[in-house]
Amino acid sequence: MVALWALAAWHRLRLVEHAIVGSDSLGPYLQAKAALLGHLPRPPNPESGDALWLLAVPLVSLADSLEALFEARFVLGGVVAPLAFAAAWHWADDDVSAARRWAGALAAGVLMAFDPGLVDTLVSGARSYGAPELVGLMTLGVALAIRGYTHGLALAMLGLVWAAGHHPLSIGAAAGLWLMWPQRETWRVRRAALLFGALLAVPRLLRLAKLALCGEGLVPCIVRVAQSNNSTAEPMLSQLKTAMHDRFLVDWGSGLWVVLAGVLATALCRHRTHRRAAGFAVLCLIGLVSVGMLNGYLRSYHLRIIAVPLAVAAGLGLARAWPLAPLGALAAVMNWQPHLIVGPDPGAVARHDRIAAELPSGPKWVDRVWWSGSPTVDASAVVLSGMLQGAEGFALGPDVPVTLLSVEDNSWEVMRFRTSTEARSWLDGQGRTPHQRGGAYDWATIVDPSTRLEDARW
Repeated sequence: MVALWALAAWHRLRLVEHAIVGSDSLGPYLQAKAALLGHLPRPPNPESGDALWLLAVPLVSLADSLEALFEARFVLGGVVAPLAFAAAWHWADDDVSAARRWAGALAAGVLMAFDPGLVDTLVSGARSYGAPELVGLMTLGVALAIRGYTHGLALAMLGLVWAAGHHPLSIGAAAGLWLMWPQRETWRVRRAALLFGALLAVPRLLRLAKLALCGEGLVPCIVRVAQSNNSTAEPMLSQLKTAMHDRFLVDWGSGLWVVLAGVLATALCRHRTHRRAAGFAVLCLIGLVSVGMLNGYLRSYHLRIIAVPLAVAAGLGLARAWPLAPLGALAAVMNWQPHLIVGPDPGAVARHDRIAAELPSGPKWVDRVWWSGSPTVDASAVVLSGMLQGAEGFALGPDVPVTLLSVEDNSWEVMRFRTSTEARSWLDGQGRTPHQRGGAYDWATIVDPSTRLEDARW
């Protein structure tokens, strides 16, 4: 498991320079920093939960730069490999040979170590956040429960609730968890697990209740939040077709046939426990797709959430003829390896660290004016990097010196003004209207939660 994690981490760390730096990817870290500053954070977006920032707290507390923070996140993302290994290992029946158990578990772990879709999710920073890893934790919990470990169901509930806090479509995996509920568990154990899950879900349920009271009615309020990222009225069947194509034929390419062969072999296995692994994976997929279709928004990266259940089922199936399992996994990886993920703005993480290292001492207001091209630098990213490097004095106010990031045609310039009024005079003197002005509000609210939107205007 340690070796698999190291392998997955090595593969991911090669791509840190391609990580996307923006408001969506930085949201969990900014709120985690707010918690470390002694403020009660809020979820970075209305559809997520507190688990999104809570699990980012250890990363932010240990990092001393934005690059170190993203490296830690990429290493943590590699945990899907040992989770898949452990889940397949425990899911295997006791009467299978040691070679078959090792082969199936290793195949599942290797598939997850190199899954291009999961790597892309890390590079994007916001495509389902940590939901794939947490559903992997849920899968391990189910496998442990099948083996008779009394804490297995509680672990599964922990993974499910936290995964839903990272992305709401993760709740669809409950279809697999509920229908594959281990029969050997006593009612006392099941009741304890359900109670544990209900307690974990309380903060999330309270936030959902608040969203549901927007004044437009329960269902319209929830639907509006669920579709907040859906800018097109694309038919659901078209969305489903595109999502399935992009996840399975684009992400996995020829590796799809390895995974599909393994899942089908598991479904036809004489071991009932193994067949349940295939059923669990399929039910998780059906549940997730159903939730996505109900709220009218489904994308390929949503399907990555249930990567570990599919890998576990594939590993067990390939191991029916155990020499085929490592060969199949190797064939899939060889197909995936030449297609390394390339982000839209290579070097963005290191760039923000360099800018933050040159911030002046004393009070400072960091902001941005974006004229054209790509938003090459982000004010909140510079501030977060500065905080991680030990800088202080970030504040808003009429007399606070302004560090202005001017972005045009994919290049940038760092400008300094004595006050926001002086910065505004310079902007007015340009004689043109920028694509966007501002960007300080996101970081200002973590320094002082009472900050109003008008306080960040200049």
